[in-house]
Amino acid sequence: RLQKGKCTCCKKPLGNNYHLDHIMPLALGGKNEDSNMQLLRQQCNNQKCMKHPVDFMRERGLLL
Repeated sequence: RLQKGKCTCCKKPLGNNYHLDHIMPLALGGKNEDSNMQLLRQQCNNQKCMKHPVDFMRERGLLL
């Protein structure tokens, strides 16, 4: 509901094949908490993998 049915990364509709993603990956010290979760389309989550969220968004040209 907070994301209005859209992927946080690409803003496209999530559809039925979405993934629950840790914003800050557990491998990088992220927590298993609601505040560290987001819904991503499968393709976006596969591209993000265990990258730091700032690095991932920079790769996508969304941050300087």
